[in-house]
Amino acid sequence: MDHQVVVLFHLLCAILFVGAVAMEVLILEPVRKLIGDEVFQRVEFYLFRRIRRTYPLAVIPLYITGFYMYFGYVENSGGFESFISTSFGMLLTAKMTMALGLLTIFATSPFVFMQPRSRSAVGHLKHFLIVTGGPEDFRIDRFELMHYLALGFGLGIVLLAKLMFML
Repeated sequence: MDHQVVVLFHLLCAILFVGAVAMEVLILEPVRKLIGDEVFQRVEFYLFRRIRRTYPLAVIPLYITGFYMYFGYVENSGGFESFISTSFGMLLTAKMTMALGLLTIFATSPFVFMQPRSRSAVGHLKHFLIVTGGPEDFRIDRFELMHYLALGFGLGIVLLAKLMFML
């Protein structure tokens, strides 16, 4: 596949993902102060359920294209040692590390924000995929920390992506 097409697809997915996180931090958090915690808990719970169903459409291709490009760069530079010895390689590896941190936040979010009602393996999988429970089970006390952390990772990734081509 043409490298520029992969890059374009990767960037579109990144815009959707990081943009959605930015919207949650920059728009939802200030609204929380206006509508109160009880209403916010209900709104965020239903938004969270929708996010868990739609984000994967951007997140999965984002990571597939990211890994594809990363390992392509490593291979084209003659291996990991020669790749990491360049500023581009170091910055891209740092970017990948931050991206894995962001993926960890995304993947664990149903367990950070919600308590699964079933302790079985099937119950945990169902909870991970569709977020079981109700608004009363949503942990809004963790909203701010996790979203600011995710936004920080997202902005750091964007900055590193730009720096890779400047240095």
